[in-house]
Amino acid sequence: MAELVVIGGGPAGMAAAVAAAGRGAQVSLVDSASRLGGQIYRQPLVDGEAPPTPAGPALPRRFRRLGDGSVELLLGWSVWSIVRRSSGFLLLLHPTAGELRGRTLEARAVVLATGASELVLPFPGWDLPGVSTAGCAQALLKSQGVPVGRRVIVAGSGPFLLPVAASIAESGAKVVAVVEASRAVAGLVTLPRGLRHPHKVIEALGYVRTLVRHRVPFLAGRAVVRCEGQGRVERASVARLDRDWLAIPGTERSFEVDAVCVSFDFVPRLELSRHLELTEVANAARPTVSPTHDRTMAASLSGVFVAGELTGIGGAQVAELEGHLAGSAAATYLGHAGEASPSAAEHKVQRRLARSLSFARLMDRLYPLRPGWTSWPSEDTILCRCEDVTWGTVQRAITAGAATTWEVRGLTRCGMGYCQGRTCGPPLQLALAARTGAPLPSVGDLHSRPVATPVRLGDVARSFSQARSALEDGVQGTQGG
Repeated sequence: MAELVVIGGGPAGMAAAVAAAGRGAQVSLVDSASRLGGQIYRQPLVDGEAPPTPAGPALPRRFRRLGDGSVELLLGWSVWSIVRRSSGFLLLLHPTAGELRGRTLEARAVVLATGASELVLPFPGWDLPGVSTAGCAQALLKSQGVPVGRRVIVAGSGPFLLPVAASIAESGAKVVAVVEASRAVAGLVTLPRGLRHPHKVIEALGYVRTLVRHRVPFLAGRAVVRCEGQGRVERASVARLDRDWLAIPGTERSFEVDAVCVSFDFVPRLELSRHLELTEVANAARPTVSPTHDRTMAASLSGVFVAGELTGIGGAQVAELEGHLAGSAAATYLGHAGEASPSAAEHKVQRRLARSLSFARLMDRLYPLRPGWTSWPSEDTILCRCEDVTWGTVQRAITAGAATTWEVRGLTRCGMGYCQGRTCGPPLQLALAARTGAPLPSVGDLHSRPVATPVRLGDVARSFSQARSALEDGVQGTQGG
């Protein structure tokens, strides 16, 4: 049995593992990727094959101790279920590649640093080959040094568009435009508050300088409302939006492209959190829910700690600071005191985290999601790509009385495919709230899944006896509590 299992190899998970191991805890880190780093520090797939620019930064020095053997690294493994036991937790794992069999892992405590999925709002042609998420384009560059296309539009809303567009431009591809749905005037209103975060402003200005150098137009208050092409995307139509993101008639402009990258923020990955039935708090303005936690990142269930994008979308710096706190608190929970008096250092991390979180909240206000996007899809626009469920089918289900995401799912199969609602679930939640007038949290979501990731039936069968024993033990423990 491991003392502590950290799930996730991004900034939050790595920081948690380093902090806990530094306190003397026995730590195992599990991640589905073959290398550490997550999205922000994604490494080349094969050493030396991808160029240093734009492949992304090397793993920071503070994380390199993870390769010295002080932390057990279980890379290339996904956790498809986690169960509470009287002695701790049982994790069910399966390999993401190769012919290895599934395995189980026991732990006295866990840190959930499972990250987030990208939010995309559907429009006609968003399912054409060549249309991808902005995160996909960034991952392709960092892991293989390959731009997503030769003529690219980067569109959506949020600060993530800038680094993606800058990296694509630096790769040699032509960025036709950056299309931002929010209006630039909002940035002028919040600029004084933004200047309280000089490092973030300097970082943003660096991206802007890159885009100016490559003569990339920045189109604010606009959106890609349609993509067209024979067999793949060839043209993207960009329309001016009103304050609510309704496309203004007569303002469309067509761009010739071979790739369109779209992102409207991120949504926490809640599957494993839901397995443990952690207490949650909902965001009233975004289709996001996060586990509650205290100042040490301890969740509502004893022995569980949370960090990173799972707790709310805040960026790499927030994730790393939360990971440090979670790892330190987990080590303390396990009985490892570490330094004689770590409180001063922990208070410093808390102060840095508070400043970083204030910037994240500023970004939330600067880039709101507006309901007018629901006018972009046509009747035959695909909403659920796995099950080919159209926008019209979903709208008819809502008209027939479906008031929650699960009711729409049952009537239409939306969210029943391979991705289990990770892509279509958040826009479905937004559409339901906009159409019915109900508060966003009240329409539900599609994050609850008994199997967190796709897994081979053979792995399920081989783990069944241990999983059943753990479930029985967990139920007894819960009843006893």
